[in-house]
Amino acid sequence: MIELNKIYNEDNLITMSRMPDKLISGIICSPPYNTNVKRSDCYYNNGYSELDSLSEEEYLNTRINEFKEFERILNDRGVICYNISYHHSNPILPTLLMTKIHNETNLTVSDVIVWKKTISIPFQTSPTKLSRICEFVYVIVKKVHLDDYITNKKVSKINDKTGQKFYKGYNNLIEARNNDKVSNVLKASYSVELVSKLINIYYPIGSLIYDPFMGIGTTARSCILNKLSYIGSEIKKEIYDEIFL
Repeated sequence: MIELNKIYNEDNLITMSRMPDKLISGIICSPPYNTNVKRSDCYYNNGYSELDSLSEEEYLNTRINEFKEFERILNDRGVICYNISYHHSNPILPTLLMTKIHNETNLTVSDVIVWKKTISIPFQTSPTKLSRICEFVYVIVKKVHLDDYITNKKVSKINDKTGQKFYKGYNNLIEARNNDKVSNVLKASYSVELVSKLINIYYPIGSLIYDPFMGIGTTARSCILNKLSYIGSEIKKEIYDEIFL
């Protein structure tokens, strides 16, 4: 049995195994980026370092197994907002993952949002690579509902003659803080500001959101602020114990 407004200290596949089909209105998350390969400029543990050094094949297979469950628990017109960046040694990894999702599930990318952060990372230690001040948020939906999935976009006016709806301005560039600076253990997290802006676009009041990588509870806090329900999974006990709600 699954409870709403609760975060489970366990692997997300275990949490999802207890969910009935089509329970979730949406998923908002930021998975491990598989960035902890051996390198000279990795000077701290990002919070998942011992879980974040998979081969490319292992990483893709781990994520696609999660997406097969996402597909099952997501309602037909639900939306996944999936924030993922890349490591300088394998920048094509997110693209490979999105391709695998499209080819091996009934999900596909509907839109790509650029999240512009306030501070760029990593430090300027590479002679070729740029510091990243932007990351992508992939908007993923079921293929059969590519053109009619549910959003939270507000109508600005309706044409009296044709009935054509015009919506308020929603752009695919979102500016938001890197994180909320509330964790001693988890160095890799996003901000309530970012999640709230995603909720403003995609998730009406009352939606049920799942975060399979809950971390310190950022998605849950955003749901509470915006009158949404949530379920979360966080695999690491030391990070789970830092959850701030």
